[in-house]
Amino acid sequence: MREEIKLLVKLQALDLWLEKAQRLKKELPQQIQDESQALEEAKGRLEALKQNLKELELERRIKEKEIVELGDKVGEKKGRLFQAKSNEEYSALIKEIETLKERISQLEDEVILLLDRIEEVKAQEDSAKKEVREKEKALEAAKTRAQEKLQELEQTLENRQKEREELVARLNKRTYQIYEKVKKNRGYAVVRAEKYTCLGCHMEIPPQTFVEVKKGEEIIQCPFCSRILHYWEEGRKEEKRE
Repeated sequence: MREEIKLLVKLQALDLWLEKAQRLKKELPQQIQDESQALEEAKGRLEALKQNLKELELERRIKEKEIVELGDKVGEKKGRLFQAKSNEEYSALIKEIETLKERISQLEDEVILLLDRIEEVKAQEDSAKKEVREKEKALEAAKTRAQEKLQELEQTLENRQKEREELVARLNKRTYQIYEKVKKNRGYAVVRAEKYTCLGCHMEIPPQTFVEVKKGEEIIQCPFCSRILHYWEEGRKEEKRE
């Protein structure tokens, strides 16, 4: 029976590895999805900058067109100065010309600000393009890594599954049924007993039960959590789960 307990400990270690490998296998597509989402977000930022740049360029062209049109009006009104028939008409034309020039000056200042903003957005656009290229490379790298890891996992899982089948074949059928039932309910099915304590639920077990566990002559379950108990010499390590 002591050999049976050793097999259970090995089986549990193998099952823990298989569970971890299966979790990792499920996480691989998520890693690709995360990189893909990061790429889409980078593309979204780039498109927003492109749209902003288009709007700024359009606004600049509109203002520059207005400057040209106002300049033409200034020229036309200056030509009418020589045709003014009274001081009042002359003064009115001068005032209109000054108003137009003020508006032109204002528009020119706005165009300068727009040009500065356009240059700023262009620089941001260049950075965004670089980010998109980097995210594309990261996605491709993630796909390659995931594919390689998946192939490696599939092969190892197949080997470990065969190893598990061989272990189960060596176990007593009733012992294996107990193991599976406890594992389903408690996670860890096999735990260490130490100093009259079950290290699965941390409850103190009866002295006689602890003695039987140390003997290792039969399968002993914790009277509190039902986990299978085993005794190892001081210094051996095993993971514990509540």
